[in-house]
Amino acid sequence: MGRIHHNIKLLIIRMHKDGNSVARIRRELLEMGHTVSRDSISYWIHKYNIGLFGDLNDPKTPTVTTSVSQRDAELIRDCFSKDATLSSRDIHRMLKDDGASFSLSTTKWAIAASGFTHSKPRYGQMVRDANKVKRVSFCERLIRDNDTFDDVIFSDECSVQLHQNKVCSYRPKDSCAPVLPKPKHPLKIHVWAAISKRGASQIKLFEGIMDSVFYTESILKDTLLPFITAKFGEDGHRFQQDNDPKHTSKLTKKFMADNNINWWNEWPAESPDLNPIEMVWSELKRCVARVAPRTKQELQDCILGFWSSEMTPEKCATYIDHVYKVAPACVLMKGNATGDVPGKLFTERSRMKSCVYFNEKLTTDPKVRARANAIIL
Repeated sequence: MGRIHHNIKLLIIRMHKDGNSVARIRRELLEMGHTVSRDSISYWIHKYNIGLFGDLNDPKTPTVTTSVSQRDAELIRDCFSKDATLSSRDIHRMLKDDGASFSLSTTKWAIAASGFTHSKPRYGQMVRDANKVKRVSFCERLIRDNDTFDDVIFSDECSVQLHQNKVCSYRPKDSCAPVLPKPKHPLKIHVWAAISKRGASQIKLFEGIMDSVFYTESILKDTLLPFITAKFGEDGHRFQQDNDPKHTSKLTKKFMADNNINWWNEWPAESPDLNPIEMVWSELKRCVARVAPRTKQELQDCILGFWSSEMTPEKCATYIDHVYKVAPACVLMKGNATGDVPGKLFTERSRMKSCVYFNEKLTTDPKVRARANAIIL
């Protein structure tokens, strides 16, 4: 039986107390986007019935287990809300200082019963407080205007390298973990590209450091301008780029002004999760990992082959429509990095929907609201 979040356990207990059967509880959880087996549901109902599982949201419940009090559980939750990197030994020491007398192993059980588990952190962009406010304001404007991004050109750079190690590998039990070889300085190729609902630009491969001169001459002049002319003509466009210094230099601004590039100068800093081309880079790197090129030429061929075969207007539009989910999720998260919250919050596809559609789901759909409450706890 796999671990399930404590908030899901609380939902199971509440639905059980309301008289729902195991099958009905499982159906309700599936409709909320939670896949929990019948055995897991039965297990936690049994734990509740024999008094070994307390509802931490119910102040009348005196204990989490026979030896761990509600006060202990609240202390654990308070400690982790202030510092999620504390170890079980740190928590055990704090509980002892507060008067608890149980063992370290009981502390570990109490941590799990309080709804916490441990894993390696998932790193995302750092968002400073000032930029959180700007991100929320930007996303609220997208929702209010019901922006469809039909005229937006999303752009970015990324680096693709040889010898990308897999994140995991299987091995016989009790054997040593294999060491996967990786050079200290793997060969890297930098790429720049842009996507829109009318298709993707040509992808630009380069090495070395990109400065303002290279950006204006090789990227904007040789790659972006032909794309704008071919796909947008006189229709009008908005060009999105992040706030990298070379993107906002005097030389770059002058070039864009002189060549009628309509820079969408509202993009909040520290917001890669709002840029759909980041998902394109993820797919590109997965493709490179599958192909496993061995030489620089093979790596270049793999990148170019992926771009020419995969980046159709339909694929670009699918990625861009995902922003419809990200905007309300960003507001919900108060400007913090959204990570995988949009996908967990909204289980349906975003294609051909809108920012307003998903924002209304967040405020009116009880199942989406329940997921939101579980996320922001």
